[in-house]
Amino acid sequence: MLRKNALYLLTALVFVLSLNGCENSDSDRTEAEPAPVLLISVDGFMNKYIDRNETPNFDEFISEGVQAEYLIPVFPTKTFPNHWSLATGLYVENHGIISNSFYDYELEERFSYGAPDGQHDERWWGGEPIWVTAEKQGKTSVNFFWPGSEATFVGLQSTKWVDYDGSIPDSTRIDSIAAWFDPAGDVQADFGTLYFSFVDSRGHSYGPDSPEVDEAVVQMDGLLGYFLEKLDEVGLSDNINILLVSDHGMAAQSEEKVIFLDEIINLDDVDMVDYTPVAMIKPHEGKTDEVYRALKENEENYRVFLRDELPERFHFSNHYRIPEIIMIADNQFTITNREYFEERGVVPGMHGFDNFEPDMHTFFAAKGPAFKSGAIEGPVESVHMYELMAYLLQIEPAENDGSLDEVRKFLNQ
Repeated sequence: MLRKNALYLLTALVFVLSLNGCENSDSDRTEAEPAPVLLISVDGFMNKYIDRNETPNFDEFISEGVQAEYLIPVFPTKTFPNHWSLATGLYVENHGIISNSFYDYELEERFSYGAPDGQHDERWWGGEPIWVTAEKQGKTSVNFFWPGSEATFVGLQSTKWVDYDGSIPDSTRIDSIAAWFDPAGDVQADFGTLYFSFVDSRGHSYGPDSPEVDEAVVQMDGLLGYFLEKLDEVGLSDNINILLVSDHGMAAQSEEKVIFLDEIINLDDVDMVDYTPVAMIKPHEGKTDEVYRALKENEENYRVFLRDELPERFHFSNHYRIPEIIMIADNQFTITNREYFEERGVVPGMHGFDNFEPDMHTFFAAKGPAFKSGAIEGPVESVHMYELMAYLLQIEPAENDGSLDEVRKFLNQ
C-alpha cells in the first residue's frame, strides 16, 4: 500500500540528536546537518560471491558496518524494475517498469534499456526517485549512472548526472563521485548513486559459478578499495553513509532445462511482451481462454497465472502494462521457442525468476555514522531502501510502498 511515514518528523529529530556528539571536523557541514548518502549498485552481485573469493575490501567494509543476511529483490528480478524500486520505494505494479524491455500499448512505443533516448521520457517512469525527492527539498544530488536518472521529473533532475555509457572506465566513475562529494569541492553532494555492471555481464556470459565471475568479483573488490581510498583523500571516510546493494542474483542455465512455448500455444495468437524467465503474454482478442487453458494443461517446470490471480506477494497485478497472462519458469529453466533455441541456444546465466528463489537473493551492506558496526541482521526487501535513504537525508519521503520500521535494525540508534 502506498504510504507516507507519519512519524517522519519525530524520527528525523531523534536522528539529528544522535549526531550532535559526532565530530565533523573533516567537513564544512554543521553538526545539525546529516552526513551525505551514497547508494552503490553492483549489478548481479550475490553474497556467495564474497564467501568463495578473497575480497579483503568487502570484508573490511562489512566488518566496519552492517550487513543483511540477504536482500530480497522485487518481482520480476530484472535490472530496470529493481533499480527503479530501489530508487522509488515502489513495487513494480506501482511504478510501471515491468521489465528491461516491454511494449506500452497506450503509448504505442517500446521501452528498452538499449534505446537511451527512450529512457529520457518521463512518461515511462512512475513514482518519485530519491534524488528528485532530495532536490525538491533543497539537497544536492548526483548520479553517475542509475536506470532512470537521465529522465526529468516535474522539471527536476539531479544537479549532476551522466548519460549511461558502459565504455566509461569504472575508476573514472569513482573519481567523479569522490569529487562531487568532496566537502571542499564545487558540488558538495548530499546524495548520489554509482553503478557497476560487469559482474552481471560475466554472470550472463559464463554462469554464476564460473571462474570468470570470480575474476569479476575480485576486480570489484579492488574497485571498492580504490573508492574507499578516494573517500579518505577528500576527508569523508568517517562522515558518509554508504549503502552497497545489488539488484538481483543469478541462476545457472542449461540446454537441458528448456520450455518451448511454441510447442504449447500458437504464437500467432499472442503478443509476447517479454519472454524469459517470466513470459508476459498478451493474447489477441478472443484468445485469452484458449491460450490460458493450453498453458494450464501443460503446466510443467513453470507456473501460469491470469494477471488478476497472481499471488499478492508478487505485487504484479495492478498496472495496465502487465498483460493478461503471466508464466513463471521454475528456477534455472528457460522459456523460448524452437527457432530461437536452434539459432542461439541458452545463455549460461539468467535472472528474472521468482524473487523468493534463493538464487535471486542479493547483497546489502551499509557503513557510516548512522549504521551499526560489525553486525549481521536478518533479510530485508529492497523496496524499503527508499525510506531508509530519506530518513538518513532528513527529508520527507514521497509516497511509497516501503517502511522505515523494516530497516531500523540496521541503524546505530
